[in-house]
Amino acid sequence: MQRRWPLSDLRGKNMRAGVAEAIRSLVAGLTFAVLILPGAANADEMAAPLSPCGDTSQHAAAPPVEAPKVMTLKEAAAATGVLAKMTEATKLAGLDNPEVDVGPLTLLAPSDEAFNALPQGIREKLLAPENRALLTDLLLYHAIPGLYPTERLLKAKVRNYTISAIDGSALEINKRMKTGEIDIAGAKIVRSDVTASDGIIHVIDKVLIPPAVLAALNAPPAPEPALVAEGDQ
Repeated sequence: MQRRWPLSDLRGKNMRAGVAEAIRSLVAGLTFAVLILPGAANADEMAAPLSPCGDTSQHAAAPPVEAPKVMTLKEAAAATGVLAKMTEATKLAGLDNPEVDVGPLTLLAPSDEAFNALPQGIREKLLAPENRALLTDLLLYHAIPGLYPTERLLKAKVRNYTISAIDGSALEINKRMKTGEIDIAGAKIVRSDVTASDGIIHVIDKVLIPPAVLAALNAPPAPEPALVAEGDQ
């Protein structure tokens, strides 16, 4: 006797058979694709990323580029080629100790021509060993705490104003907006904004001498003590 299957059972069998046939077709298609792909011997090779260029040396990481070294104030002064006298005076005064950190400075550095323009008597007294304290005071008069690039000096709302040197002395600033020229304590900036790691240098055309230092340099020499004869004692 032929068995009659309920309609619902037939539908279920047909669906399962269709699903199984679909899976077999998919597997066969994948197998065929693997076989015909050139060079794809295994799944790992198929999964390997494609290289945009056969020469991988062109895509090697570039070596790190070192940042250019920023010079110190001392090195920047030497690099200008016009501050040898200022550098020598700083060394004589003992102000070139690299271990002393006073923070960023703005240096008003007289050029070699400015030092040579000093009267010979004043220049010789400044460099004399007994006047080291006067030389130190003079050099500190040329140093301003903080950074004062030309742009900052010109931004002041007034034409004439003062800023304090590292020794507390007031330095008068006179700016000319039309020409962009700046005078500091009567000296002209002839080269501005020489940047260093620890400050800024403005080369000026005149040696700034504090009034007290000038008075001491111009003072007459102290009289030598009189010799007393033994018979006069």
